[in-house]
Amino acid sequence: MRPTLRLKLAGAAASLLAAASLFVGISVSPIVATGSSSAFADSGNGQGNGDNDGNGHGNGNGNGNGNGNGNGNGNGNGNGNGNGNGNGNGNGNGNGNGKADGGDDDAGAGDAAPSPDASSGDDAGGNGKRGGAIPDERVGGAHDRVVRSEIVVAEADASLAGFAVAHGFRIVGSETLGALGVAVTRLAAPEGVSAAQARQLIAARFPNAIVDFNHLYQPQASLSLPAADYAEKAVHWSPPLRDCGGAIPLGLIDTAVDWSLPILTSAHGESKSFLERGIASAPVQHGTGIATLLVGQQSFGLMPNARLYAAGIFGLDGAGVPVASATSFASALNWLLTKNVATVNVSLSGPPDRLMALVVERAQARGMRLVAAVGNDGKTGVPRYPAAYPGVIGVTAVDQAKQVLDAANRGDFVALAAPGVDVLIPGQPDAMATNGQSDRLVSGTSFAVPFVTAILASYGNDTDRMLARALDLGAPGPDPVYGHGLVQAPEACLSAER
Repeated sequence: MRPTLRLKLAGAAASLLAAASLFVGISVSPIVATGSSSAFADSGNGQGNGDNDGNGHGNGNGNGNGNGNGNGNGNGNGNGNGNGNGNGNGNGNGNGNGKADGGDDDAGAGDAAPSPDASSGDDAGGNGKRGGAIPDERVGGAHDRVVRSEIVVAEADASLAGFAVAHGFRIVGSETLGALGVAVTRLAAPEGVSAAQARQLIAARFPNAIVDFNHLYQPQASLSLPAADYAEKAVHWSPPLRDCGGAIPLGLIDTAVDWSLPILTSAHGESKSFLERGIASAPVQHGTGIATLLVGQQSFGLMPNARLYAAGIFGLDGAGVPVASATSFASALNWLLTKNVATVNVSLSGPPDRLMALVVERAQARGMRLVAAVGNDGKTGVPRYPAAYPGVIGVTAVDQAKQVLDAANRGDFVALAAPGVDVLIPGQPDAMATNGQSDRLVSGTSFAVPFVTAILASYGNDTDRMLARALDLGAPGPDPVYGHGLVQAPEACLSAER
């Protein structure tokens, strides 16, 4: 999955958010220079010597054991600092994996280190982690991207591992998503076997399992002037509704969030990263912007008193473009369920994926509601996911004249419209600004989603009631451009039941 962004930058900040252009519907223009802190992790590295004794050294994050095999078996020793994994190949059959002395395993997995309320962990930072890229390839007519030579299997029986290894597969990893009740295994295809062939082989042997590629997704946004408060006026958001957030914890699946910014430092935030160790994290601007819209302080955010659980799932591909895998999305959704989150903001879109479909269905069965961007590919009748899955609320973007964003996708998966063109977000990360911050105008379906997320929460997660109150736009009744119409807030906060 990947975000779709268009950048329109003002003045000296023209180079500012190159990475933001990857998210669903973002365009950004800095308005006023207003500082963010940066915390990056160096990628791990490892070296191994395979002469009887394996020696491993890694700037790793406290994982792995050094071992080496030459003509015999040896014990590896290593040390490491930083975040990442040390992996190296020695001579002969030796493999060296750095075992970090004094490292913190949980921190490397992205657990936030909490301050009083806001926690940033290794999610904080303005330019993304330095680390390896997510390897990718194209499938499906070269339009969709997947993790290279990898397939994902869920709901298989216990014989999967033995069968896979016997047929030359490498087990990349296995995870049990307890809250969702799903066990997921990632397999690397045997050498010389394509991902499509590998998928076919596993699917034939395990016909009742969920077998698919590990699809990649992008955020949907662009960064770019109407009245500063036009968006809230368009949906009739009133001051009393800002207190609704305390009733329902909100979830965010996006890039990492920089909680150190003044506009977010006192927000009730908790973050966790779901990137594999050693993968470079995407810049934080996209997720930070969405979080600011939802829970920003200083009289700005829609629900400043809500607790926001932010799952960071975006890394960088080889071209530096933010992408997120289906497996990271599944892990993030599982974590949000453990936090009792009822309403989840998803600003990404991409191809259909069987694992994603499964975990979305499981999450909804457990009372969770997902609000997702329909994407900025400018296509008609081409469903993008997760917005197009049953029960997910697909959101398009409109401007102050209630006209749809030109780049927004169209189809029967569009449920609602919300302001998402030239929306002002103050106090955002800006490396070019004197104090590291600037106000921005943003555009894209990504930025429309928070308005629907907040309004759904204020309706107590009553989707039908929210849809019924939408302001009809375009052709009478639901249509593929505006869905049910422009979302409208309730007059008062309604209680939520899960």
